[in-house]
Amino acid sequence: MAQSSEDPSGVDCALIRKGVQRLACYDARHDPKAARARANEQSLKQAEKSAETLVADKETRQKLVGNALEDDPDTGVMASLVSNYLSAERSIFSFAGSFVTHQPNYILPLTWVKDPNPFPTSPRLGAIGYDYGLEREEAKYQISFKVPLLTGIFDDKTTFWFGYTQKSFWQVYNQDESAPFRETNYEPELFFRQQLDWELGPGTLSAVSVGFNHQSNGQADPRSRSWNRIMGSVGYSYDRWLFVVKPWLRLPESGGDDDNADIERYLGHASYHAVYKLTEDRTFSLKLLNNLRSDNRTSVEFGYSFPMGDTLKGFFQYYNGYGESLIDYNHRIERFGVGIMLNDWL
Repeated sequence: MAQSSEDPSGVDCALIRKGVQRLACYDARHDPKAARARANEQSLKQAEKSAETLVADKETRQKLVGNALEDDPDTGVMASLVSNYLSAERSIFSFAGSFVTHQPNYILPLTWVKDPNPFPTSPRLGAIGYDYGLEREEAKYQISFKVPLLTGIFDDKTTFWFGYTQKSFWQVYNQDESAPFRETNYEPELFFRQQLDWELGPGTLSAVSVGFNHQSNGQADPRSRSWNRIMGSVGYSYDRWLFVVKPWLRLPESGGDDDNADIERYLGHASYHAVYKLTEDRTFSLKLLNNLRSDNRTSVEFGYSFPMGDTLKGFFQYYNGYGESLIDYNHRIERFGVGIMLNDWL
């Protein structure tokens, strides 16, 4: 037959053997809207199938990760997980069009603080107390997501993102004072990320990013705290480890408006992260801050996620140092917390 099936007006649809193509031929000839809808539906199913291939199910991931206490080290474990995560991220958004996770999301219904800070201080604003007494026990949670604004800028591995992270500290057990939220930090950001997958030494340089980061506690004076930064990140994976360095450059503010001019004296100019996959559903994480000054100040955050039944993950977190929240950026906090991990690093 000389006519092409791409021109339905010149094709006898009844001669087409495959049912789907025959139906598409009739739709294209008699109902163009239905033909376009069917084409869109088939494209969506193809994207979903692609994403299912990229997002390995739990059994497949367990085979990939294994158990560090029983299996021989596999230098490709973390590199495979990172590559799978970044690829799946693109596919999930391509057919769902929804937000994807950014930093870990967790809920700690119970945390205990050794030395709460009843009088937050600022070089410009001085000390100010709360309108209520602080309980050592409080809840802490973090929600974090991102959405791509531009994709395929240079190639399909370059993406421009909007990200948002919110961390809250809730005096939920302070019932005499109507369980107030003591502090909430808001962190919107815009950043470019490039997936690399470069073999470098024994591991893989996974991705780099750079962008603008704003963080504030949304309070009015005298409890206002905020800063703006140009922030980057570099991810390197080896064996079961993922190492991430996040350097930043603080953007200057006028002295009369700066609520926390000395924040870098406590938090330094970068954060350092290490993530270790013990098994598919057991992950250790470590975050370090250091001001790299003679009056050395080091902060550490340790996390451990573990299985709780078939679907939930438990989460333990320990923090010791400065900068857990903006209101306490210059006060050393030691906190223990237990709760639920909603989504892990990978």
